Amino acid sequence: MTHPPISDPPGFDELSKPEQIRYLEGLWDRISKNDVDLPVPDKHLEIAEQRRSDYRRNPQDAGSAYDVLNRLGRTKQ
Repeated sequence: MTHPPISDPPGFDELSKPEQIRYLEGLWDRISKNDVDLPVPDKHLEIAEQRRSDYRRNPQDAGSAYDVLNRLGRTKQ
């Protein structure tokens, strides 16, 4: 699905990168206030259902949340 480009809001290009990121975070916070309206691609739902099914079959194979966060926090060299 291709969408037409969206023009930048006035003054956006003059913001520093950290300010642009804060701007986008603010927009996302506004959009996600009512998260039931957020579309979820079918493929994401299929992956989540498969992982839940895998966990229910073998819960002992699951890593702890701490292990996952530690793995995500490592940088690749």
